[in-house]
Amino acid sequence: MSRGLPSRRSGSQVRRTPVPRTGPTLGSVQMLAIMVMVACAAGLIVVSAAPSFDARTVEIHGARFTSEEIVRSIVDLDGSPNLFRIQTDRAAEQLVRLPAVESASVQVILPSTVVVNIVERDPKLIWAIGDRLYAVDQDGLLFGLVDPAGNPIPSSAGPPTSPHPDSGPSGLSSLGPSARPTVPPAPAASPTPTPKPTPTLKSAKPTARASPTKAGSKASAAPSAGASASGAASPAPASDGSLNPSLAPPPTPDPAATPGPGALGLPLVFDRRSADAALGLGGIVDPINLDAGYRLAGLTPADVGSTAPGLAVVVDDDHGFTVSSVPTGWVAEFGFYAPTVRKVTVIPGQVRDLRSLLFQYGDDHVAWIWLVADVADDHVNTYLPR
Repeated sequence: MSRGLPSRRSGSQVRRTPVPRTGPTLGSVQMLAIMVMVACAAGLIVVSAAPSFDARTVEIHGARFTSEEIVRSIVDLDGSPNLFRIQTDRAAEQLVRLPAVESASVQVILPSTVVVNIVERDPKLIWAIGDRLYAVDQDGLLFGLVDPAGNPIPSSAGPPTSPHPDSGPSGLSSLGPSARPTVPPAPAASPTPTPKPTPTLKSAKPTARASPTKAGSKASAAPSAGASASGAASPAPASDGSLNPSLAPPPTPDPAATPGPGALGLPLVFDRRSADAALGLGGIVDPINLDAGYRLAGLTPADVGSTAPGLAVVVDDDHGFTVSSVPTGWVAEFGFYAPTVRKVTVIPGQVRDLRSLLFQYGDDHVAWIWLVADVADDHVNTYLPR
């Protein structure tokens, strides 16, 4: 029996031959990259420090309600900074947060020019609160200020800390006291009447409003409108609008107020509601009142059959919307509007009723008119003669 050979554990062995490298070593590439980055950084430092690239020319276009001061502050243009340090995208995002700015762009033009293009909101109405006149856009946003002649006043109010739609039901924005612009007051915008010891026009409203007469005829309750609870008649109310704070005569135009080429010339509503007294830039007017105000403030004397030189529109807590002749001779109470009770769509009917009554009796014979027409088809109105 032959003896087998012991098994040998064998494996393939591969001899590796080093391959010579034909390119530069990895260390050389890294060193070259570092040198390039250092050179670029040095170049940027030199360029950013070069006075030839300072912002020496600033062009701001489209700003009427926005002051140049706040634009320069947001774009960081104070002190003629180097153009390479201006963050154009961030500046544009901050500009659109200003109350009057709808869109904005910031462009750098070498070697030394910055161009800021601003598109502001489109004013639809002037809303007077206290001694300030605000420009209002189609969404009811109080975004700008105007003077008594309708000229836009550039504002330095900064961006609110929260978006406009989140300003709350009262329309208050969170601009803060320091953001309120300083503008010359217009005292005539909301005069404070002198109290008189006579009954207000509101107390002269007929007590028997359930059975008023048809439009164009005197109210049957008018003779006893001022009667007290004991039956004793009180003096007949006068047509002086100063008897009620909310019916103070409209302001007399300021002779020093001169409309400029950019004057708006928009309809005006005097808001004397207590809930809106604190509204400021960035505030929002209730959409129903905005709609009613826009419809009524756009009326002309000819639309209502009046020969008065002009009309004034007021909204307050006691009477809702009123339209009066200027100078004050008669006052027409249009009342309050709501989504389900009395909609603004009844305003055209109320205007027709007012025109019919004034056409029949004339401006000089009517003191106070209640346009009680609502969703009913049968329009019934009352008035007080003078």
